[in-house]
Amino acid sequence: MQIRTRLTLLFLLIAASILAGVLLIVYEVYQKNMVESFFAGLKTRAEMAVQTAVQQTDRLTPLPNQWTAPENDSLPYRDNISIYNDAFERVFSLHPESAPVSPKALQDAYQHGETRFTHYNLFAYGTLITVPPGKPYVVVSEGYCDPHELYDLRKILIFSFIVGLSLIAVSGWYYAGRALAPVSDIINQVDDLYPSDLSRRVTAGKDQDEIARLAETFNRMLDRAEQAFRMQRMFLSNVSHELKNPITAIKTQLEVVLQQDRDQDKYRNVLQSVLEDILMINAIEENLLQLARIYNDPQAIKMSACRIDEMLWQARSTLHRRNSEYKILIDLKNLPDTEDSLFVTANEALLCNAFINLMDNACKYGSNKTASVMVHLRPDHDHLVEVADDGPGIPLEEQALIFEPFFRSPRHLQIKGTGIGLSLVQSILQLHHISLTINSPESGGTVFGLQFPKQTSISNV
Repeated sequence: MQIRTRLTLLFLLIAASILAGVLLIVYEVYQKNMVESFFAGLKTRAEMAVQTAVQQTDRLTPLPNQWTAPENDSLPYRDNISIYNDAFERVFSLHPESAPVSPKALQDAYQHGETRFTHYNLFAYGTLITVPPGKPYVVVSEGYCDPHELYDLRKILIFSFIVGLSLIAVSGWYYAGRALAPVSDIINQVDDLYPSDLSRRVTAGKDQDEIARLAETFNRMLDRAEQAFRMQRMFLSNVSHELKNPITAIKTQLEVVLQQDRDQDKYRNVLQSVLEDILMINAIEENLLQLARIYNDPQAIKMSACRIDEMLWQARSTLHRRNSEYKILIDLKNLPDTEDSLFVTANEALLCNAFINLMDNACKYGSNKTASVMVHLRPDHDHLVEVADDGPGIPLEEQALIFEPFFRSPRHLQIKGTGIGLSLVQSILQLHHISLTINSPESGGTVFGLQFPKQTSISNV
């Protein structure tokens, strides 16, 4: 069942319940008021009969018993006034042949001063009077309450209920369609989207309602999908090139060296070159695996309390083992009195890798293969780490591209690299909610700033 139909039926059910309740209350109130008004008229007639009875006390003698019971529980007259003495004997009646009221009704009048009851098809009102010299009597006024007014009212209410439900159903269907029209429009727009063109976005008008929020959610999802498809296309177009170059170099060198016998030094040089190419392929593989791990299941990456200074020294040591010519200067500012302030919540392996890539870039592009690491330690663990070099800097137009996978600046193609390092750094920092800034003035040099988020307390267990 479509949402429009379901909403219309639900709206109709609610409206029908409310409308039926209101009409039923109207009917009950009208019926009660009509009965009350009718009994008020009977009471007035009874009071008039009391005045007459008081003036004719000498005539209040028991009437002969000549009444006959009606055949169909319906009295032949429409109104009557009767008077009964304390022996429950009828001493006056406009219709002497009519059936007398029950002793129970008379007894209620004697006990309570007045009573209301039904007598066959008539409504009756009885009131107690005292006739001089103190003898009690009960005056009963009866009348026929015509039910046709109630019948007509019931017909009117039923007709109003049917017409009202019809109008509610039509209006509910119309407004449900209008309310869901933006959703249908979003569905049509999404249906027109294809993987080949994810640049289009869903529009939902200018209203800031739930539909607009739904469209914004779709657009954010499309942003992520477009980014994923773009990265996939970039991966397919670049990874083959990045892997093809070292594989081709390995293949060429091996073919050349196998064409004829060489001396030991030449074999050593070829093997050293092949080893460097293999190490590059291995670096590309490791970075790609880490990128895939971060993108595929970031929730599965475990975080723990890690010392920021130890991770920096570990990254420095790892780079020294890879390249002994690198110089990495680490300066810790504002050393705390206790080591608790040195801890941050992180995945140690990933954050170390990010430090390694930043230090490696600083050494590769610096003029003397030197990276300066400035660490500003703060009590709230919102530490600031700055990795600086004195290289040629990064042009402003390239600063937004250096984090794209496999991007290599045309100015540094002679320097060996995979083009994945900074992309991996950005992904790792986003996973740790660490903000990254770049300061690269035209005069040269680049400073990467890593701002850690504030953390109230960290367990170093």
